[in-house]
Order: sequence, then structure tokens, then C-alpha cells
Amino acid sequence: MANILVYIELVDDRPLPASLEALAIGRVIASRLGATNYALLPCAARPSYGEDDAIMVLSRHGADKVLLITHARLASPPLFATHGAVVQAACVALPPTLVLFASTAGARDIAPRLAAQLAAAYMAEPQIELDGQGNLTFTRAICGGRFSRRLRGNDLERPMVLTLDPGHETAASGDEEAEVIVVPPSTIGEGFEEVGRQPDAAPDLSAARVVVGGGAGLGSEALRVAHELASALGGEAGVTREAARRAATTAAAPIIDATGRRISPRLYIACAASGSYSHLGGVGAETLVAINRDVKAPIFKVARYGLVADAREAAAAIRGALERRG
Repeated sequence: MANILVYIELVDDRPLPASLEALAIGRVIASRLGATNYALLPCAARPSYGEDDAIMVLSRHGADKVLLITHARLASPPLFATHGAVVQAACVALPPTLVLFASTAGARDIAPRLAAQLAAAYMAEPQIELDGQGNLTFTRAICGGRFSRRLRGNDLERPMVLTLDPGHETAASGDEEAEVIVVPPSTIGEGFEEVGRQPDAAPDLSAARVVVGGGAGLGSEALRVAHELASALGGEAGVTREAARRAATTAAAPIIDATGRRISPRLYIACAASGSYSHLGGVGAETLVAINRDVKAPIFKVARYGLVADAREAAAAIRGALERRG
């Protein structure tokens, strides 16, 4: 394996924390396999240099080299229509064996299309295993967690494109100053006209270690019940798409599913959620706890722990127990 390419997203001229996690994972793999870890940084203008600039941050998180591509059109939201051409050009100029993206809304638009253009294998949100002999294995739960798909990187004779869930605690470090390679944007997407932008009032769940999800079984109280239990546990709250639909509100309720917010906390508690494929497709928790009064609810098939009970009463009992323990 010669080159690992990690796509970096910027928010307010700062690398997205999830992108830094992906870069750290790339660093670990590159160190074990003797590869070069490249950070691909498309941005509207060249970053300013200073003690804590974007290049320095990428260096400290494990980038051997930073591929810098600047163009005014790259100020647009990251989509394949706007950023795909420069990412593809970078892959042609510097053929990677592995391309890593943080699993953001933009990356989920870019990554599969990039894989198709490169004739590469693609896997969304896999678990990565690297053994002592340098063998890479990628595993992804499918069919609501009832089955797993496994790929061995050493068996592939083509590049691999991955989107990675946030929430990993991979520790990696690099030199204080990575080599910067400025790549002229010989190819750029057509872009699009932005006609409006609305801020998202809902909290970001990507870095939460504990998440409580309110399901449709709670009706209009889904967000309230989830929020109260999450607050007691020091976590964040969200709802299933069906719960949001029944409550007729999505403004302040993060929707957890494959097309909404994808989460990968240490602990996820699903309250009165049946366990649809769409909902579970957005959950990559280490431990899933299901609370549902329907003993036949599909979510019990994938949960590590299950409690057959009314979710409102169970959530109140858990909060009471936490208060008594201080």
C-alpha cells in the first residue's frame, strides 16, 4: 500500500473534528503498512500560516503531506457537483490505495460517486481491523445488524473508498510541519447557485458519547422523554424520523437515521423505537440498549441489552436511580 488519501472538510476555516479522526485512523494504518498519509484539503483560499493554522493542525494529527487545492468555487457546500472533480483529479495524479472520508452529509454524496469514477470498492461506515501481519479487514453490519459484510483489503486489486463514523478515539500524531503540495485546480466542478441557507437549530450528535433516541411509540413526547433522560446521563437526544413525523416538527429535533444524523456513541438508548432498517442504518453505537413494551419489536434482535417496559416509566425510573446515587 503506497498512498492513503484523507479528505478534509473545513468549518469556519478549521478542520472538522470528524475529518481529524479520519486522518488519525489513516496515520495508524500508514504507520503499520509503511504508506504515506496525505491530507487532501480543498478550500476557497489558501489558509493563513500561524501557530494553530489548518496546516499545522493537520500535521499534528498525522498528515505526512498536505495536498492543498484552492479555488473560489470550493467555498460552496461540499458535494460531488462542487468538489468531486478536484478530488478525482487528486486521485488520478496521486493514485491512492485507500481513500478515507469522515461520514458527513457532503462525504456521503462525494465518496460513492468517487468510487464509481475510480472503479474502486466502496464501503460505508465499516469497522476497521488491522492485525499484526498488516492485514486490513473491513466489516459492516447490514440488514439491520443481523448480518455482516467483510472485505479483506489485501484481497482487493483496486482502490478502496471508505466513509468513517465519527466518535473514534484513535490517538495519532505527526510532525509539527507536514510538507505542503499545492495542486493547481485544473478541473473544477460547475458548482451551483445558492438561493438560501437556514441554520440548523438542532444539536450536533456526532461527538456525543451517550445518545438517547425517542421513537414513534412515545408520540409527541418523544423528544421530551429522550432529552430528559439524556440530560441525566450527560448525553444528547434525538428522535426517529417517524417520531418527528408524528410530532409534526423537525426544527429542534435531530433525526437519527441513515439519511439524517448518523451517530456512533459509546451508548445509545432507544426508547420506544421499533428498529426500522432506516433508523438502525444511522446508528453505529458500541452498546445499544432498547426499551420497548412490545416484546416482538425488531430492535431487540440487534440490541445488546433489552428492557420490555413502557419507555416513559423506564426513563423516569432511570433518572430517579441516577438522582439517588448523586
